[in-house]
Amino acid sequence: MKTISRTLLSFFTFLLVLVGCENTQKKELAAKFDKLEMQHDSLEQVHAEFKTVHSEMTQKHQEFTTALEGMELQDSTILEDVAKHEAILKKHEATIEGHDAMIAAHEELKAGFEEKSEAEMEAQLEEMMDNHQQLISEHEEMESEHNMMMDEHQAILAKVDTTTTAEM
Repeated sequence: MKTISRTLLSFFTFLLVLVGCENTQKKELAAKFDKLEMQHDSLEQVHAEFKTVHSEMTQKHQEFTTALEGMELQDSTILEDVAKHEAILKKHEATIEGHDAMIAAHEELKAGFEEKSEAEMEAQLEEMMDNHQQLISEHEEMESEHNMMMDEHQAILAKVDTTTTAEM
């Protein structure tokens, strides 16, 4: 009888240690989630600001294109640049929509995080980190392309001004 009691006691002690370790691991994962949540909030704010910048850039491009339509252009590369810019802006629009979907999906991931298993928590955290890295990388690329387009717009305006002045 004592052997069974000791065996049961050992078993329950083992279970308590196992549960205690699991709770510690879950607490660590929850803390990691909280850090990612703060990063997500920052990324969401940057994304919202970028959407505004993108809308302004699209508007400027439309105004620029409209202004060029009324001109007689001697340099065919100008139209090529304008077409390239339009394609880039459309690509950015699709990327931004993808980011909106990622951000919305992240909101869904938050629900019930604490109740998930450790494996589910770890998988979710890994997905969140990958998504954050993708958002950062794609925002940097789009910002770089916006800067390039603004520089090219200035160069085109300089060409158009030079051509117009030379014709006078």
